[in-house]
Amino acid sequence: MSKFYPNFLFSIVVTIVMNALDMVYHLATGWAVHLNYVAIKLSVIFLSVWMITQFIGIGKEEGVVASIFGPFMFYIYYVFAGATLNREIFRIDEQFWFFFLHAALMLIAYFAAWSFAKGKSHWARTTGFILAASFASIAFEALFLMIRMRIDGFDEETSARMMTLSLVAVPVIAYILGAMAGVLIDNFIKKNYLDRLVAGIIAFALIYLFSKDLTHAIFAFVFVNIAYYVIHSYKKGIISKAQ
Repeated sequence: MSKFYPNFLFSIVVTIVMNALDMVYHLATGWAVHLNYVAIKLSVIFLSVWMITQFIGIGKEEGVVASIFGPFMFYIYYVFAGATLNREIFRIDEQFWFFFLHAALMLIAYFAAWSFAKGKSHWARTTGFILAASFASIAFEALFLMIRMRIDGFDEETSARMMTLSLVAVPVIAYILGAMAGVLIDNFIKKNYLDRLVAGIIAFALIYLFSKDLTHAIFAFVFVNIAYYVIHSYKKGIISKAQ
């Protein structure tokens, strides 16, 4: 398998997991989450991780470098780019101290993805997968909610006000519980695709139970399966490349 494909998928997972962790922090502490702003962060972080992954490699040292370089490039964007939000209404993470928070979240995201593919212990691989699968799904969930608000005609400021922790609390719990259940199924019942089906069904059921929104629940099931596919694909590529 060409190294480009697994490296590309690995970079996607690191990027969306980091952004999911960041968005949950933002919503929990009252900082704005905004579609255009998230799209820029996704692009900058992805390009930073992918360049290091593609041209240097995947490993512990590379993970530390990526966790510094990506947030630094995002901070540089804030220094030179124009405003993307009304700073009189919204608070966003342009302060320098957020560089250290972003670096810490990048470390968690990178080593969650790396541990699943390269971890020596079962505990490390399991923990890495739960973090990667659940927060990758949460990232898709947050983007779905923001895009849905945009399609429904809400302006940027209204959408940002509507994006609160209470809006994503149930999906966050649903995706984490789904990933944990999927790991248990995979450990005890070695059946292809059964783990992702169980994880997706749990996310579907919990979100539908609390939201009564069938479309939202169907998308939740899809998000889980996309996350599982991407994570397993990059792991397969990394392992085959190393052999």
